Amino acid sequence: MVMIWTNAPKNEIKIGFSVSKKVGKAVVRNRARRRIREAVRVRIPEIVPGHRLIFVARPAIRDASFQEITSSVDRLLRQADLIKGDESV
Repeated sequence: MVMIWTNAPKNEIKIGFSVSKKVGKAVVRNRARRRIREAVRVRIPEIVPGHRLIFVARPAIRDASFQEITSSVDRLLRQADLIKGDESV
């Protein structure tokens, strides 16, 4: 998974999800999108406001467990330094 982010107005957090046809048919894409959305939803209170995020799924997500998706989301947010109070990179 890849995350693209940019700055936004001060208190705004917008999050989008992109799953291309390379991932699979509609059922597989929708399942991947739902799983990513849930992994991000629980982290929203911890995300630093003032950003727009887009999570882009890669074909490997078909075989990924929910734990792997969650850890990938956490890793991406930490690498971008978008977690409140998180000083580790």
